Order: sequence, then structure tokens, then C-alpha cells
Amino acid sequence: MSEPTDFTHLDDPAFLSERARLRGRLEHTPENAGGRTELERLYRAMTDEFLHRARIAWTSAPAEPRL
Repeated sequence: MSEPTDFTHLDDPAFLSERARLRGRLEHTPENAGGRTELERLYRAMTDEFLHRARIAWTSAPAEPRL
């Protein structure tokens, strides 16, 4: 199965689903398997995108009132 080259256009639920699918593939791919390096590179890129989206969500969310 081909991995997406541009996942930044995915909405959040689709992005999280794709990232979880890729994580599952990595967990079941032997360390010395061909293509593992590319899967790891893609997973790191998706993690960077995840952190980017989280940063935006946290900085744009209204502050919770203190009780």
C-alpha cells in the first residue's frame, strides 16, 4: 500500500486515523525490513504535523475561567 506524500490537507479525524494506521505498520515492520526508514521518516513528519496542529489548537482556544 502506498503512503500519502501530502497528509497536510487531511482534516483532523482523517489525519489521526492515517497516523495511527502508519504507527501500526511500524509496530509490525521488522527493524531491518526494506522501506522501514521511509516509514519512520513519514511518521516523524506526521508527528511534526500533529504537534503543529496541537499548538494551533492550544493557542487559539479560549482560556478556561478559574473557579
